Amino acid sequence: MLEDRARAQKIPIPLSSYLSLIHRKKSPYYDVIRHILLDMEASYYKSGTRDGIIYTINPRQLKEQIDEKIQSKKLTPINISRTILALLYGSSLKKDEDYYTTTSSGGRKNYHIKITVNNLSTLKMNL
Repeated sequence: MLEDRARAQKIPIPLSSYLSLIHRKKSPYYDVIRHILLDMEASYYKSGTRDGIIYTINPRQLKEQIDEKIQSKKLTPINISRTILALLYGSSLKKDEDYYTTTSSGGRKNYHIKITVNNLSTLKMNL
């Protein structure tokens, strides 16, 4: 219980709200994470490598991909970004070692996550 509080204190308040929504399986936040994790897992096993792969998430492209599956006015690239960040902050993945972000010339963020069996398990545990 104390570890949860300590970890929660390290998570910025807006992201802790998103993390709470994910844990309570609230749509569309939980649905977005579930979609991402299923796609990550499929990409990892399709690659056939045991070393891991880098999985890139572009929130704007992701929104276009899942717009028909998950219909919600709350589904915006900004909310998708915050949902992804909440999952990453809430997991025990290490920034720069297990994931990193890049910014395009237009100021948009992309999230790059190293996918291994351990990292997949860690991310799934946070659901």
